[in-house]
Parts: sequence; C-alpha cells; structure tokens
Amino acid sequence: MNLKMVCENVSQKISPSEEDKRKVHNLSTDLIRRIEEEAGNLKINVNPILVGSIAKDTWIKTNPDIDLFIVFPRTYTNEEIGELGLKIARKVTGGKGKEQYAEHPYLRSEVEGFQVDFVPSFEISDATELISSVDRTPLHTSYIKKNFDESLKKEVRLLKQFLIGINAYGAEIKVGGFSGYLCELLLINYSSFQDLLEACIKWKKQHVIDIAHHYSEEKEIKKIFSEPLVVIDPIDPKRNVSAALSNQKIAEFKAAAKAFLEAPSETFFFPKEITPLNLEELQNLIQTKGTDTLFLVFETPKVPPDTLWGQLYKSIEAIKNFLESEDFKIVNKDVWSETETVFLFEFESATISKTYKHSGPPTGSSGQTPFLKKYTKSDKSISGPRIENGRWIVELPRKFTKADKLLHYELRNKLTSLGLGKHIANKISEHFDLFLNMEIHDFYSKNPDFAQFLTKYYLGRPSWLLS
Repeated sequence: MNLKMVCENVSQKISPSEEDKRKVHNLSTDLIRRIEEEAGNLKINVNPILVGSIAKDTWIKTNPDIDLFIVFPRTYTNEEIGELGLKIARKVTGGKGKEQYAEHPYLRSEVEGFQVDFVPSFEISDATELISSVDRTPLHTSYIKKNFDESLKKEVRLLKQFLIGINAYGAEIKVGGFSGYLCELLLINYSSFQDLLEACIKWKKQHVIDIAHHYSEEKEIKKIFSEPLVVIDPIDPKRNVSAALSNQKIAEFKAAAKAFLEAPSETFFFPKEITPLNLEELQNLIQTKGTDTLFLVFETPKVPPDTLWGQLYKSIEAIKNFLESEDFKIVNKDVWSETETVFLFEFESATISKTYKHSGPPTGSSGQTPFLKKYTKSDKSISGPRIENGRWIVELPRKFTKADKLLHYELRNKLTSLGLGKHIANKISEHFDLFLNMEIHDFYSKNPDFAQFLTKYYLGRPSWLLS
C-alpha cells in the first residue's frame, strides 16, 4: 500500500466515532456538574474544566483518558488546593481511586470504564502568573483548540499512534518520549504527518521550533536551552516543551520516519506482539551471542512512577559504573519493572583474569623507593614490579573474578557506597536475587511480560523490524 492508503486505514481505526465522542463528553459534563455540586456543598470556590486531548478532540479511540482540572483562585495555597481537590474528587467518585502525586496530590479513578484524573490547579491568565507547572495546562488546551482544525486533528492522531507503535510516546521519565502537547505543536508547525516525518530526518542537534516567534534570533534560544530538540511553548517562552525528550527517542523517531516513508506499512502503527522464546530457544540464543547476562531482581518500591523510574535509571547506571571500575566490560544494560524489578547487565564475559595491573609511581620519582619496598617482597605480588611506559607496575590478585560474586558482596556489605536511589537501595537491602544467564529460567517462565521484554532485548531490533 502507498502512504496515503496506509494513513487512511490507520485513521479509520484510531479516530473516535461520534458515538464515542458523545459518550466521553456526556461523562465529562456529568463529572464537572458533580464537582461543582460537591464544591458548593463544601463551600469551596472552584471552576472545574475539561482539559487534555479529549477537550482538544485529539484523542485516540483506544486511549480515552479524561483529564478534569479543579481550578482554584490564587487566594488558596498549594497545600490547600491539594487537600481540597482530593476531598472534592473523593466525594465525586464515592471514595474510589488512587492518590497520585505531581507538585501536589491528585486522584486517579476509574469511572464507567474510563480513567479519570482529578487534578487541582490555580487559575491563571498567562504564564507569568504560574504557581505550579500544571497551571499551564488549561492555557495549552485553549491554544490548541484555537489553532487546530479537523485536518490537523486527523494528522496528530496519526502521529500519536505512530509514536505509540515505535514506543516513543509519553514524556514520563520511563519513556523519555513525545508528549501529546508536543505532538500537537509539531503538527501546527509542519501542517501534516508526512511533512513532519520528512522534516524530522533532517533535524540537527538542538533543532529549534518557535511557533509563536517569542525570540528574534535562533542563537538566542540556543543560549538558553541546551536540549537536543527545542520547541518553545507558545504560551510560555521560558519553557521548552520537548525538554523531556531523549536523544534516544529522537533517533528512534527519525529512523522509523525514514523507514516508513520508504516502505509505508501499518506495522509502524500497530506492531505485532512478539511471542517469547521458549527456554530452549532462549538458551540457544544466549549461547550464540557468547556473552554473559547478569540479572539483579528485587521488589519494586511503591512510589510515584516518575520517582521510581528516575531512581531506577540512576541506580542501574551506578551499578554499571561500579562493575566497569572493577574491569568488567559491559556490552549493554536494561531495566524491566512491574511488581518486581530486574536490572540486566550483559557482559563480554562475567569472568575476568585472576590478576590486575596496579600502576605505581613514575620511575625515578620520590615514590619509587617506598613502592619497591612494599611490593618487591610482598606475597601479594604475582608479577613485577616492572617498568611500563615510564611507571612502575605490579600485578596483584583480584578478590573477585566473577561479576555475580562481586556484585553480591557489594550489595550485601557496601550498598550505601554505590550511589543508588534511596527507595531502590532500601528494597535491595531487604532482599535481592542474582541470576546468571539461564539461571533466570524460573522467573522467565513465571512472568510472561518479562519473557517478552527479554526476548525483545535479545533480538535487539525496533518493533517495526520485528514484524
């Protein structure tokens, strides 16, 4: 199929019907009415409004999340709107829902099959009055509604589904991808999904988009913002809408864009589910690669998602740095997390030499005599002292030659020195397991989602190349 036909077929699958829109808007209207009633009963002055993709009519049929903002006058404090917003939301939902946290708490609840977020915010007329970051959201909604027509709505839905398909949608820390608002601004700037794909391939580092022309010169923007893509918020010139977007997701987007333009396929929008390898296939693939993979498994701490993933990424990087400082060569790393978390470290080899080179002082320096005195007759000296590149060298025995043994010792005895995230360190201190290669087989067999994750990891291809 050609590009136009593929996009038309995808649009038909993801665009909400008039009945879909009627259902979600009726529920939203009813919830707003109930918020007003409960706020009135509590004698609280608020203005509830529908925001986000449903308010802008840019939502995808399969993802109809409802965002309701409970907007307070600025006479209230941050603490007050958090407390009162939750109180109102719980009244509306009959106490159902789970408390979430951004800059202040909000309630996430399921209502008639829809996920609904009840978010307190302050009423502002422009970004200069900003108190909390969510206060901009109603202004974002108004801006998009004023600048979007039916054609752009269709185009942005295509973009969102494309990003979902290549796993690059969502600005949360776990993903580091494109937010919905960023997608909408990109379509205002480029006018169509196809034009955006063609343009993004040519993006250079620190590409700048300033739709509202807040700045007179691009170099002025680049002095202020250092991110790989800079999209100035039309309603707040001090904000880069794409600040959370990682280099990795930009690269994945550009690669997928080029591949799609060359060979259009619905696979980019709806990748096929990957069937996990059976244990024999998994073992054969591990043996074929010839590397060693170490799995660190522990219970996932119950903290907000952005807090969790920020600490997960920090912690896995800290462990990687420690292992590399001990001369283990790591090929790759990754993390999977549900009720339990798995850190994955793939080594060239999980076993290294029994000795290591210890570098001493330069020859002829003041440190030469004490160094030679210490190591010439030492039982620990396996080889040397000798001279290499103008310095004294001695070969000493390692305490650990296996990565799993080293990491086990470090986590048991020197956990606080590794620099892990607080919540991650606490959970590891309670209990952890280490598995090398196929020792993971029981966990793999009992966790289908992890099995799919590990299969994708070992296959090592983006979703659109796996189908």
